[in-house]
Amino acid sequence: METKTIINGHTVSHDDSVSHGIYYLIHELDAQEQKVFFDQAYNTGVAVFEDHMGYKYKLVHHGAEYQLVKP
Repeated sequence: METKTIINGHTVSHDDSVSHGIYYLIHELDAQEQKVFFDQAYNTGVAVFEDHMGYKYKLVHHGAEYQLVKP
């Protein structure tokens, strides 16, 4: 089921399979670190990152929203 979460003022759609990535973005990164990923996704269409447990994620920019997926 698709869920939407607001992170640092950005709407991020995601499903349960990326819950660790959402947790990482919200609780493990400060606002400036979050901004780096959102800026990269905005400017290039995608930002790839790895959380503290080694799981990989893609933050994809779609118009006014972002989507977090596994690569």
